[in-house]
Amino acid sequence: MKKLFSFAAVLFAAMTINAQTPVTCAEAAAAMPAQSGSETEEVYIVTGYITNTNGAVSPSRTDPTIDQQTFWMDDVKGSKKTVQGYWCNLPGHEALNVGDKITLTGKIMNYSDAPEIKNGDVAILERASVTIDTIPATACEAIEEGSSLNDLDYSDDVFAVTGRLSGPDNVNTYNQHTFDLACADADAIFEAYNCTGAEGVELGMGDSVRVIGKLYNYHGKIEISNGKFELIEKSDIEVTAIEVSVDGALEVIAYLDKGAKTNDIYAVTGYVDSIVTAYSEQYQNISFFMTDDMTVPSYLFEAYRVKATPDQAAKVQLGAKVKVTAQLQRYYKEATDTEDEVNLAETVSGGELEILEEAAVENIFNDAQTTKRLENGQLLIIRNGNIYNAQGVEMK
Repeated sequence: MKKLFSFAAVLFAAMTINAQTPVTCAEAAAAMPAQSGSETEEVYIVTGYITNTNGAVSPSRTDPTIDQQTFWMDDVKGSKKTVQGYWCNLPGHEALNVGDKITLTGKIMNYSDAPEIKNGDVAILERASVTIDTIPATACEAIEEGSSLNDLDYSDDVFAVTGRLSGPDNVNTYNQHTFDLACADADAIFEAYNCTGAEGVELGMGDSVRVIGKLYNYHGKIEISNGKFELIEKSDIEVTAIEVSVDGALEVIAYLDKGAKTNDIYAVTGYVDSIVTAYSEQYQNISFFMTDDMTVPSYLFEAYRVKATPDQAAKVQLGAKVKVTAQLQRYYKEATDTEDEVNLAETVSGGELEILEEAAVENIFNDAQTTKRLENGQLLIIRNGNIYNAQGVEMK
């Protein structure tokens, strides 16, 4: 009897672990954990309609035979965004369209107070009948059209946007390209973000391209994300990096608007004074603060997600002298009820790293009594009994 009871208990536990609860989109939103970054232990099957998507399909980074897509769902057809499916697994290789009825299976995460299922499994219940036009546009026309969208919304139509690169092309480890297209009639820029082109294609400043995808209003910046591009014409413009110190880079960035970046490429030389994000073997990058003088670190300039080999990353230690070549940007994020304002000078992700001198000592801050710690996701620097945030502002 005891063995029978034990078997029944194990069977019940297994059934509980594998249980999948069918819910509506509204019920899924209500089931979202209260704490940002947390996810449910339970797996849910959410039924609803696709209400917003950029239409882009991309192979899974863990299994390239599976295609994935990002979209929003709601319980009724329309444009309301209740639950997000973030790069979820499609049953085939065709994109989901607005109006399709699906089920999405996975755990529900609180992502910045929005319910999200990441890498969930999609099943298609009904296909909507849609006709999508491809509209030709210049970069200026795309900015004007995209500015009429609500924040974080995609256009219904697909656009083929032509223009010339106003800066360099940044390529990630998945051979996705990010670059800006110039528009002489507007202060704003049009960005192609993580777009794919022909294998081995290389782009440079002044090249003429055509970018294809849905327009996206990302907090006022108009872009095509995860679209495709075609090289129309190469330019003969030669790009030379401008050599600067860390203070020189800070001076350049001080003249940028919030969220803006330079067209020019800068080669910034300085010392590593703090590791912000440890080396990622998956993405092959590392983030760290730089300074001109290790005796008076300021934590005002971040080399952000710099490309590095494992051997280079091992040499990125406190006190190492390095050169990072990339565009410069002024990263800005408004304050919220739970997070402070972020106004940070940094390199654009994907910069090139050169190790000039390896660190002579393991920890150069011992005499200054400086330590660093992460608290609620925020980097804090404790120096001589005073606490500073990553921007060098003393905390109360």
